[in-house]
Amino acid sequence: MPVSTAPSRQSIVDSPSSAVLVEHQDNARTGVTGAPANKLTRLSVEYSLTEHCNISCHACAHASPLLAKKFADLSDFTRDFEALAEVFHSRELRIVGGEPLLHPALLAFLREGRRIGIADTIVVYTNGVLLHRMPDDFWRLIDKLHVSVYPGVRRRLDDEDCARLCRTHDVELGIEQFRTFDQALISKRIDDHRLVKAIYRACHTATECHTVHGGRFYKCPMATLMSSWLALHGTRFESPATDGVALHGNPALQRDLERYLGSAAPLAACSYCLGSSGPAVTHRQLDNTGCSAWLEEDGQALIDDVARRLLPPRGLRSTLRGVKELLKGRP
Repeated sequence: MPVSTAPSRQSIVDSPSSAVLVEHQDNARTGVTGAPANKLTRLSVEYSLTEHCNISCHACAHASPLLAKKFADLSDFTRDFEALAEVFHSRELRIVGGEPLLHPALLAFLREGRRIGIADTIVVYTNGVLLHRMPDDFWRLIDKLHVSVYPGVRRRLDDEDCARLCRTHDVELGIEQFRTFDQALISKRIDDHRLVKAIYRACHTATECHTVHGGRFYKCPMATLMSSWLALHGTRFESPATDGVALHGNPALQRDLERYLGSAAPLAACSYCLGSSGPAVTHRQLDNTGCSAWLEEDGQALIDDVARRLLPPRGLRSTLRGVKELLKGRP
């Protein structure tokens, strides 16, 4: 997810993709100001309030147009973040979806996020379609608002209206125009382990979008939804314990998080994801026919496209291996 990085409280961002965020453990370099020195710190942690959405974007990285209507449970949110807050603090708690403004208990989640104090700031990511319904308490409970703007999607509150409300409530505003999406989720397994590693090394999401879901901490949201995504294609996928870290009944939680976040090994879910390396597709809204066509897209063609861009040609691979062997033999 893209982040507003302008120094002022009001900013408008027009960028199809986010910059890579380099993360550091120490509080000073991450800009995390509210964390005790003994806690693990990161730039952000996010929580999805809904799996479904009120618009239908082709190539949505959360597969929201295809997933069933589902709302997060407030008691799960509280239990998970109270456990995580014992050892972890971030600059931002990002409330995402689906579309988070669809959740009938949205304000309760924001209050709990504020009470638990897992982050310096609370940020809501939204398509903005329902912003005109938000009461004053919504604006008082958030620190930042990130509005994703898509072609053909109408909002009751335009950019100027959003800016005015944010100025009134001293809320930082980021507006991002999307014209393309990078295709991430695929239905076919990537069997080339070198390609999986190359995709993982280039992936922004694994470093920017740490996620809490179902009592576990994950590097990215794709790992949390992979079972649901693949079930749509008739593929059974059981997320292994190594794809996340248990938040409860875990006396070594901080150590496990440090090892997990420091590991360079891809997750099992990465075998079905193109990360940040997928081809850019023109943004469009889908009807039922379009959703069906999305499910039938050729995953192998997408894999081959990414392999051509990330992996060297076979002849060059042999040459590189030979060079490495020669270097190993040097005194």
